[in-house]
Amino acid sequence: MSSLFHSRLRAVACGIAGLTCVCVLASTGVAFGASEILASCPGQSLSAPFSQWGDTNSYFQVPGGSFEGTSDQVGWTLSGASLTPGNEPFYVNNSSDSQSLTISAGGTATSPYFCVDNTMSDLRFFAQETTAGSDLQVQALVQTGNGVQTVPLEDLADGSMPSWAPTQPAGSTSGLADGRMLSVALQFSVPQSSGSWQIDDVYADPYRSG
Repeated sequence: MSSLFHSRLRAVACGIAGLTCVCVLASTGVAFGASEILASCPGQSLSAPFSQWGDTNSYFQVPGGSFEGTSDQVGWTLSGASLTPGNEPFYVNNSSDSQSLTISAGGTATSPYFCVDNTMSDLRFFAQETTAGSDLQVQALVQTGNGVQTVPLEDLADGSMPSWAPTQPAGSTSGLADGRMLSVALQFSVPQSSGSWQIDDVYADPYRSG
């Protein structure tokens, strides 16, 4: 994804003036006051799901990112999207997994909110285009004192992923001050009136150096 996580989670620059800390998401004009910046992110269960592709970094799974269980258990907000029988073929989360998520033309799928801090540099997931006709867009929904701001992360082109494969790592939060965090949800969408995509096993990398 080249903003928050070709669009990436964009670099966050934080400046302190007196008692006020204001962070600006680079190139977006999105500003965050001190009330939106919390102390630290909770610990996460880590694994190396992309090691067979040469990426030995440790990742944590985005909430509900395996798409296993019922819609209520997964916890994503779905519109024109549904849980689908059939897992990505590499079974990086668990060999017993049996579901993924299909997003139809015009549909969206939005994750629960989760914590992002400056140690979380990359986002990766598995995807395939199941019906030609549209790109797959990914954006971050960032909670701020002025409401939820949208930041483009990734745009997978129509025809770019005809079969299951991991996406390339993308994103940077390196400009966010130590000990600060943002609350972010991920939104996946198929914007055109035709085409569909399937995604599975969505992960964030909490360590820039692996």
